[in-house]
Amino acid sequence: MDEMIAARREGLIEAEVDGELLGLHVERGYCYGFNPTATRIWALIETPQSVTRLCETLSEEFEVAAEAARPDVVALLEELKREGLVELTPA
Repeated sequence: MDEMIAARREGLIEAEVDGELLGLHVERGYCYGFNPTATRIWALIETPQSVTRLCETLSEEFEVAAEAARPDVVALLEELKREGLVELTPA
């Protein structure tokens, strides 16, 4: 994937419970549960960010190499895009 910018889309009502995000997409009628890492990514993309910057931040916070985190970050963002929760645009 070329460098992309990830940004949240509107429509998710959210609450954090024990460090994990629970989200309800009212229009679609879907409920989502995010693990702590996905919850952190969701928080970070409140302000649009590049995938590279997301990976760098996660690397610092979770003590994992940025390049090792990238495939999982990209997979999550692509899944969230399919669900209509995020936009991915070229940098």
